[in-house]
Amino acid sequence: MSTYAPVSFIQQYDAEVKQVYQQRASLLRGTVRTRTNVGAERIYFPILGKGDATTKARHADVVPMNLEHDRRYADMRDYFAPEYADDLDMDKINWSLVSEYSQAAGMALGRRTDAILFEAMNQTPNEQVAADADDSSGEITLRVITQASRNLTELDVPADRDRFFVVSPEGLQELLEITGATSSDFVREQLLVTGQAPAFWMGFSWIVHTNLPDGVKGFYYHRQAIGHGISRDINSEVAWISQKDSWLIKAKMSMGATIIDDDGVFRLVATS
Repeated sequence: MSTYAPVSFIQQYDAEVKQVYQQRASLLRGTVRTRTNVGAERIYFPILGKGDATTKARHADVVPMNLEHDRRYADMRDYFAPEYADDLDMDKINWSLVSEYSQAAGMALGRRTDAILFEAMNQTPNEQVAADADDSSGEITLRVITQASRNLTELDVPADRDRFFVVSPEGLQELLEITGATSSDFVREQLLVTGQAPAFWMGFSWIVHTNLPDGVKGFYYHRQAIGHGISRDINSEVAWISQKDSWLIKAKMSMGATIIDDDGVFRLVATS
């Protein structure tokens, strides 16, 4: 880190990047299982199988459960959000540059975080089609939501507040046409909210996202079913680049994502 840049500039930029990334940029980071292993090229997520309880006769040996052990892994990739600031321009502008650059960097890394999580989710073998014999519209209806809940429950996915449903703005519009989603007689947490504060309804915490993969109406999943590995968390730097007579202001991190348990992740599409 350069000793020529004002210390207050460096400290403010670093603090704001972290704040923006954590609080505003990524909508999904707090909804998945995160594991940090500094310097790792690959981060593993252990999986423990189910066990059965058995009886035993007096003085007989107990029968081990013989739990199966498995693991999934996420390969780490490095991501950067840099920008140059011309030295002469720095003399002419005010401190708003710190906030503007930090927000841009934090949001860029946040969008990248969500993109790699969507990339991992899209590998799920489980797919639900919104359109069926009774409703060919392909829209998110109450029947679609109850089927999603049933899909997870039949696979023994915990029915707790760690079930999430991510939809597009179009999906939110379809949700808001369901009486039970907007009436205070049915729900206390209204769905007319941003993705920063998910509303809980029908067993899911709902998140609105504008960057779902093409052809996908939404994903629903359990927190423990998706792993977000971080080899190096958000880090910022201000350095002088003499060849460009500019300051290089950048934020970076190393991360990857994977599905830990296939049973806990479903992709929702309009039609088959």
